[in-house]
Amino acid sequence: MTNDFNILEFAGLSKENPWELDEPTPTDFRCVLQDEEMPTMGVVTKAIATFVGSPIEVESVESPEGSIDWAVRMRVDGIPVDLLVWVEPLTSAIGDSAGVSSGSVLAVQTVLHSTDPLTHFANIMRVLAGSELHIHSICDIPTGRWFSSDVLQKVFVNDDIEPQEEILWITRLVEAPEGVEPEDRWAWVSTFGLNRCGRFELEMLGVSGSYSTEAVHLVDGLASLTLETPLPPTLQPLSLGTNLLVSMMPTEKVVAMLQKDMPGSESRDAPSVAIVSSDGKNVCPLDALLVLHQGETAVSRSLRSTERNAKIAQDSWELFLQAARQIGQNEHAGCLVQVPWVHADDESTPREYLWFRVVELMGTEVVGALAHTPDIVKTLSEGQQETFTKQDITDWVILTPVGPMGPSDADAIKEFLTQFSN
Repeated sequence: MTNDFNILEFAGLSKENPWELDEPTPTDFRCVLQDEEMPTMGVVTKAIATFVGSPIEVESVESPEGSIDWAVRMRVDGIPVDLLVWVEPLTSAIGDSAGVSSGSVLAVQTVLHSTDPLTHFANIMRVLAGSELHIHSICDIPTGRWFSSDVLQKVFVNDDIEPQEEILWITRLVEAPEGVEPEDRWAWVSTFGLNRCGRFELEMLGVSGSYSTEAVHLVDGLASLTLETPLPPTLQPLSLGTNLLVSMMPTEKVVAMLQKDMPGSESRDAPSVAIVSSDGKNVCPLDALLVLHQGETAVSRSLRSTERNAKIAQDSWELFLQAARQIGQNEHAGCLVQVPWVHADDESTPREYLWFRVVELMGTEVVGALAHTPDIVKTLSEGQQETFTKQDITDWVILTPVGPMGPSDADAIKEFLTQFSN
């Protein structure tokens, strides 16, 4: 379809910013339908219009292949850019990937709005999954992710909490050479999916295999931040958290600096930028990875991610209070809350997210002792106690012998508390 219809012509998306594209790349979906007969244009448009509760504008476009019965350009309320929609027969490749032997395919192509690609993406998936189209599953082509019907309903239709930003891209890890210990390997980390958000893909090359986990964490964290804040120009230091300094460099320059046995020298089809040391002298930001490895800090979260996490943490506050009551002051487990703090009355100053260990419960409030020395806030010291309500916190964690558990680990926490009581 892309050869006969330019989905970008009507998008109107173009900005001049470092490491951002003039136009996002198209996003394609393949919706596997349970009906063996391909649906008519009227059936599809009626189902979508019924779900959104308002008429939709539909314009027929020419089908480039005889096997395609119809194709339309569709404008739907709540979705800022038109959709190109058509039907296809179910191929063996798609059927094998979806785990079905019969059915048909509804194809959708659009361009995500670079200002807010997450909301745009989620609304498209919600409309497709919520309409009575008998969808078995949907494949997000740029990432290769498959979403089953139950996941579609849970994540996009029924849940009032938006999905994580990471749903927009995947992060790939390649290590070489094979057959050697991790410390003897080199890692290459790269994203796929940021181009469709209007951003350059991110890469990190020349990473010691010992720090590949930290590299993936840093790349994912920065990818999330790029959706809110433009990346700085080449070799301008960028702080991603306490002692986490990196800079950006054109990928082709970094590739030219790689050693022979380091992966990542392949040609690239998508615009990308490499994350390097803050001074640009090393292809890998090893100092930042070492800081992450020591576990004393974390990559800064985007505001959106923080707000999402805060809602989840606050919605599960009763579970946390239950855990805090049962655990009390135990040497083998502990409960902590995260609270955003500014070092002055001026709300425009940078916030620091501080962790307090719960030392006392006061009804639905907690008294916490600051568990570490702040880096920005100068009005608090380690061990200082403060009282917090549910509305004050942005996260919580329960430290257990089997590892930390947070708001998304409700079932595991309940099981742990049962065992703890026994």
